[in-house]
Amino acid sequence: MSTDLSCPTCGSEFDLVTVFANECDQQALARLVAVSFPIGTRVLQYVALHTPAKQRLTAAKKIKLLLQLLPDLERQAITHKGRDWSVPLDAWALAFDQMLASRDAGRLELPMKGHGYLYTTLAGMADKHEAQVEQQREADRRTAPRQDTVQVRGQTL
Repeated sequence: MSTDLSCPTCGSEFDLVTVFANECDQQALARLVAVSFPIGTRVLQYVALHTPAKQRLTAAKKIKLLLQLLPDLERQAITHKGRDWSVPLDAWALAFDQMLASRDAGRLELPMKGHGYLYTTLAGMADKHEAQVEQQREADRRTAPRQDTVQVRGQTL
C-alpha cells in the first residue's frame, strides 16, 4: 500500500508520514477543526494574507499565525486596546470575509504584518453590536409598562 499523497493545490507529492511528523502543527490544525470547520477555510485564507510578495509563506509561519489566533477563536472573545470583547464565530467569519473582500478590491495593504487590523475590525463590530443591544434595551425600558405604578380611583400612583 502506497502512502504517497499529493497536494490538491500544487500537485506536490509527499509521504503520509510527513503529515504527522510535526506534533505542534498537527495539534494546531486539530484545534482549528474543533473550533469550527466552516470558519477554518476562512481562517486559512486570512493567514494567506500574510504572504510576502514573490515568496511563499512557510508552514512554520502559517502555524505560528494560526496559534496566535486559536486561543481567541476558541474562547470567542478578544482583548483589544485593554478591553475584552465578545466575538462569536459568525462575527469572526464576517470580519474575515470583509478583509478578503478588501484584498480583492485592492484596499488592503499586503502582506499583513500582524493581527491588529483584524482585531480592530472585530472590536468595531462588537462595539456596534453592544450599542444596538443597549439601544434596544433602552427602547424596551421606555415602552414597557412601569412596574412601580398603580391605578387608584383613576389616578396613577
